[in-house]
Amino acid sequence: MSTPTPQSFSLSLRSYSGQVELHQHDFHQIVLPQSGSMEIEVDGRGGKVDASQGVVISAGARHTFLANTHNRFLVLDVSTERGEAQKGTVASFDPLNDKRFFAVRPDIRHLLDYASCNGPQLVGSLAMAESWSRLLLCSLLQPEVARSDPGQFILARALAYIEQHLGTALTAHDIARYAGTSERRLYVLFGQHLNTTPFSHIANLRLNLAIDLLRQTSLSIIDIAHRAGYADQSALTHALKKARHLTPAVVRKQGRDP
Repeated sequence: MSTPTPQSFSLSLRSYSGQVELHQHDFHQIVLPQSGSMEIEVDGRGGKVDASQGVVISAGARHTFLANTHNRFLVLDVSTERGEAQKGTVASFDPLNDKRFFAVRPDIRHLLDYASCNGPQLVGSLAMAESWSRLLLCSLLQPEVARSDPGQFILARALAYIEQHLGTALTAHDIARYAGTSERRLYVLFGQHLNTTPFSHIANLRLNLAIDLLRQTSLSIIDIAHRAGYADQSALTHALKKARHLTPAVVRKQGRDP
């Protein structure tokens, strides 16, 4: 994982394959899911970065990770330099030094959804990246949700199940059963916290996955359609045209253009 620029924050979209040997770096790092998952161990504590969970890797923490499936992560590097320009940033990160794995609560999910829709602009603009990063830090510093109000944890389980089963015929019944709730409450939670429905969320994730695969792999379009949960190539083409005004061929060409 690369060294951050002299600015307080360095934000990037990254994909990983295989296993990285144990190493450490002199800047803080926050890894958040975009698609896929990653097994990671930080200072001897193992866990997973997926749709329900992110991780904080403090400066100097020894860590290794394994990611063998198609994936994409939003990675925020936070400088530990204590020059005048960075003092506030470093101080704001201090309370997270002992934090490792954290739930992707709805407020963090909203930030991730924004990043998913505006990735290139967000990563390419220092001002946008810094504003987004400060919002993320503020969210991470909020108190954890009380166990007596499990709605957000139920939603996190539902989101993780959806992410892990995008290529299958998902049903509200199966998602709700895995999350430990009723179908009715599942819809209420999606509306309350994400301002969408479970199947609108699934449709968006499937399109994002298909676009990533078209741009980053040489898989056939029919294979990509199946991996993203579409019945066939025509179903993927129809969904792309309707929602994004694109075709698979155009998306693939965009991935090859410099």
